Amino acid sequence: MDKPKKEPVILNQSPDSKLCLNCGFPNRNTDSQCMYCRTSLIEDSGLFNWIRQTYYILRWRWQLKQKRDSLESKPPIYRSFGFFVLGVILSAAGIFVFTSAMSQNSFSSGLIALLLIGYGVITLKTLFSEK
Repeated sequence: MDKPKKEPVILNQSPDSKLCLNCGFPNRNTDSQCMYCRTSLIEDSGLFNWIRQTYYILRWRWQLKQKRDSLESKPPIYRSFGFFVLGVILSAAGIFVFTSAMSQNSFSSGLIALLLIGYGVITLKTLFSEK
């Protein structure tokens, strides 16, 4: 596998960008104010500035991760509908097989029916349960 031609700015920390010390937004080196929060981008040097920049980088990445996680936490409506239909079909098939197994006195069909009902109920329970 070939090495990518250019890495993202946040991972590469290229010299043509710098982070805002107030909000952590990546800006160009030519900017005198942050494009996001309009604070001054005058850099201090030393250990305190390095610690502060590290803090803002970590905070920015954490905020991006939180936003991505919040978008991924809600499944799309078609997926929820699909799971609902699957749960209902499995439960209905299990009930149908169970009633036919009871009329035929079939133990193995009864076990299969209980498995189908169980899978249907578990599918519906995970759909409606809160995480």
